[in-house]
This record gives sequence, structure tokens and C-alpha cells, in this order.
Amino acid sequence: MPVSRRQFGSVRKLPSGRWQARYEHQGQRYPAPMTFARKGDALAWLAEVETSIRRGVWADPEAGKVTLGEWLEHWLATVVTGRVGSENTLALYAMIVRVHVVPALGSVALSELTPEDVDKFLVGKAAAGLSGSYVRRMRMILTDALRHAERRGLVPHNAASLSVMPRTPPPAPRRSLTAAEAQALLEAAKGERWEALIVLGLTAGLRPGELTGLLWEDLELDALPPKAKVSGSMKRRPDSSLYRDTVKRSRAGLRTVALPPVAVEALRAHRHRQASDRVAVGPRWQDHGLVFTSETGTPIDPAHLRRMFKRVAKKAGIEGASMPYLLRHSAVSLLLDAGAGIEEVADLLGDEPTTLHRHYRHRVRPVAFGHESGTTTRSLVRRTPLQAPHLHFLGRGGGT
Repeated sequence: MPVSRRQFGSVRKLPSGRWQARYEHQGQRYPAPMTFARKGDALAWLAEVETSIRRGVWADPEAGKVTLGEWLEHWLATVVTGRVGSENTLALYAMIVRVHVVPALGSVALSELTPEDVDKFLVGKAAAGLSGSYVRRMRMILTDALRHAERRGLVPHNAASLSVMPRTPPPAPRRSLTAAEAQALLEAAKGERWEALIVLGLTAGLRPGELTGLLWEDLELDALPPKAKVSGSMKRRPDSSLYRDTVKRSRAGLRTVALPPVAVEALRAHRHRQASDRVAVGPRWQDHGLVFTSETGTPIDPAHLRRMFKRVAKKAGIEGASMPYLLRHSAVSLLLDAGAGIEEVADLLGDEPTTLHRHYRHRVRPVAFGHESGTTTRSLVRRTPLQAPHLHFLGRGGGT
């Protein structure tokens, strides 16, 4: 049958009277997935393909037959495994893909997935009551996986990046301790097994994993000023076992912080208490070099830590207080309220100033305005003894 040749691709008339189009790209021949009633329709289809190649948005039609579920499994096994170091993050990504995404969208061909498909999926998850941050995580995973498919020429566009994040309920408001509550908490913690952990969390703002992963060798209690090196963090594997690993945001997280006197005093008392524990259990003691441990030297189970903190907070008359981040949130808010600079506090906590403002800073006292000599001034409350050490050790020799 006659074949019409052109600069890109070719068309031919079939015995049925319909027209077939095909083209060659990167050494492979590709026929159109359908035949055309008119020659002009076949030529128009070829022109669209040629334009997509020139714009760099051409997608391999054969590879596009792969389903989204198959692609996500490939993405998890190759891209994510090679890029993400945390076992917990890997497990979370895999769970979201297999529990949420694949049942809803896994059978859709990769090249046929539309932004509307992703919109419908996200709306359904939001309607099911999942938190906004969790739904955003699902969208982020889909966006990342499809971005990789774009790079491989498997899809013409990223359907997830073109989707719309649905409205979700606002997260429950977080709070910080007021200065008076912080003082009450320190009083209630006196004599507790992990008193020093509460003191250190409240005065230095270490993350819970940084507190439970703190090593004795990283403390210099007799130095001037006394200081602690934050070199690792305790984490939980998917099988629930605990292990010590790098700190979160390792570039900023790896830091040395100066310790206020109240923390030094508590840590020295804790060292004596741990020495007594070691003698009491004898050969059953497991030495991991950790500052905060169980009665036999093993890492602290976060569940035990949460129960302890809730009990001490209740003893201090603080209702609704829970670990893990109340101490860290309180440290940020009290330091900033006491006049410490945002950059200094960010260095101390191993985080970015914008993150502190967005997630950690909370109002710890009412703001009242009064008029003096025709000007508006903020009412000031005298700083408590708890806050004074922060201003001292956040000076030039503070967090580094």
C-alpha cells in the first residue's frame, strides 16, 4: 500500500481504508496506538509527537504501560533505598505506598494517571480523617516518585505536582510551659530517676532522641563553661528495637552546647545514682555509655519516658502535658521570651530560625498594652530565676 513519507515519521493507508502512523525515536520504532479515519488526522498525531520530543516531554508509550503500583515498588527499591538513610523513614514510605496509595491508584497505568485521579485520592484520605501533614506526606511521595518517572521519560507530566492539596482540619495547637510551670516542673522532678533528663531538656532544648542518646563521654561537666556535645540520637527501628544513630539535620544538629549550673548539678547527681544502679545489678548491667538508661543500663523505652513525664507533670499541677517535644518547645519559647536572640537559640537547638518561629515558638504569657506618655508599650514581667541562666549561657560562649 502507498506510504506517505515526511521529515518526521510516516503514514500509510491500510487495506481497510484507515491510516496508520509510525515514527522512529532513539533507535526504536513506535506505531500510533490507534488508526485514523483520515490522512490528515494521522499527520496531526505525528506533529504532536514531534512537538513533545522537541519540548522534552515525550513519554515512552511502552514504558507508560507500567502501572503506578509497579513503578512505586521500583521507586522504593532503587531511588528511596539509595537516598534515605533512616530505616524508619524507609518503613514509613513503604507503608504509605502499600497501605494507602496502591489500593486506590496502584492499577492505573503510569502514563494515564491524571491530576484529577490524585485530587480524588487526596480528598478521600482527608475525608477519612487523616491529618493534613499525613495527607501532604502522601502527596509528596507521589510527587517524588512521578518526578523520577518524568526524568526517565515515562510520563509527559507530573500528575501529583499538578494536584491540589485538599482542605484538612488544622492541627491541634501545641503549647509551651510558662516560666511558673517550668519552675513547678523542676521542683516536681527533684528526686526522680530521670530528673536530669527533664532539667537538660528544659534548659538546653535537646530533642527526646538526643537526650536518650546522650553519652557520658560527650559531657564536660568540669570545663569552663561546662558543656555537652550532641553527637547522636536514639531511634526506633520498624521492629521496635532501639539504636543510636546520627542526629536529625546532622549539619546543624551536631553541636556543642554550654550547660547552665542547674543542669550541671542535676547531671552530677544522676551520675552518682547510675553508679549505684551499676553496683546493685552487678553483671546484669549493660554498658552502652549512655547518660540516661534503664536500671540495667539499656536504652530508655520512649513509652516509659512518656509515662514518667506525664506523672511528674501531673505532680507539678500541669494537666495535658506530654512528651516528647513539650520540653523543647518550652525551651525555645522561654529563651526567646527572656530576650535571647533567635540565631543563638537556633544554634543551641540545632535547627533553623525559620523552623523555630514556625513550629516551636509559643506565647508563654499574655501580652498587655498600656499608654505611657502617649506611646504604646508592652507590659513587662520580671524574668524568673529559671530564665536567667539561659541568658548567661547563651552569651558568646553558648551554643556552637
